[in-house]
Amino acid sequence: MVDDEHWYGKPEVGFRRLGTSLEPDRADLGSTYTPQLEQVRVDAWLECAGNGRRLFGLLTDTPLEDSANNTPWLLSGMGQASWTGPRLSSVLALAGHDATAAFVGPVGHDRDNPEGEPVRMSLPVNKAMHPDTIVALTMNGEPLTTAHGAPARLLVPGWVGAYSVKWLAELEVSSAWIDSWRSNEYYVLRDETGHAIGPATAHPPKSHLCMDWTAELPAGTHDVDGYARCGVAPIVKVEWALDDGPWQVAELLDDLGRWAWRRFRLRVEVPSGAHVIRTRATDADGNTQPDIQQQHRDGVLWNAVIAHPFAVFEDG
Repeated sequence: MVDDEHWYGKPEVGFRRLGTSLEPDRADLGSTYTPQLEQVRVDAWLECAGNGRRLFGLLTDTPLEDSANNTPWLLSGMGQASWTGPRLSSVLALAGHDATAAFVGPVGHDRDNPEGEPVRMSLPVNKAMHPDTIVALTMNGEPLTTAHGAPARLLVPGWVGAYSVKWLAELEVSSAWIDSWRSNEYYVLRDETGHAIGPATAHPPKSHLCMDWTAELPAGTHDVDGYARCGVAPIVKVEWALDDGPWQVAELLDDLGRWAWRRFRLRVEVPSGAHVIRTRATDADGNTQPDIQQQHRDGVLWNAVIAHPFAVFEDG
């Protein structure tokens, strides 16, 4: 979260827009045409801030007030890829941004949005200048497709997907918060009364299982995989519990880098009947998923422990 001094509602001063030199033409940003812009690779997961939105209705007593206007994600609003492009810091340096900048505002070409204007966010300059924040031109070694933001998109690893603006049209640089509906109203943290208290930025620790919701399994022993991730600090531990049983430590599998999700595995022996498996992830700073999810009117940033239901039947 940015500090209150730079939270929205402050007078805008020193606003500056970087224009045509930052239009996302691959000929401008690709190393073939602009050798000084090093092309770097970042392996990162991207996740919608609303991933898990349906859980507010499934697992809490207070479903969303206006869920019809939000994408009803369960657990599939995320994915991981290998991204390549120049660092945003290099692009800004090439354009000659000044040292008074506090925020960078990526602007997208798309207008088919709830706000009826191009997508824009307000990205604190320290995250914008992070060496792993890039203007992505390729995904998994291939040029971006239209669906993934061609010809160029921002990649802001670890933060909610809204900051990784697709179809990048321009970058705004300002010494003050850059207003937009997404930054000011939608992708925000809220207190118990619903009052906005700051922007939704880095994903907190999360985990979920790679298993259908209310999956059906034969009785016996099963290896169940899942994914843990956190945009604040690396995941160092994942625990699991069957029904009301004790917490046990899951096996952490391949470590693919700082911004990659962390796959984990648990081995569980289950009798026939209805069951739940709960998982909780802990990051290197000691932050662990909470047992109870604070309500949010737009269903943003679910990260509470999930009681994942499944049914076990006798084989044959």
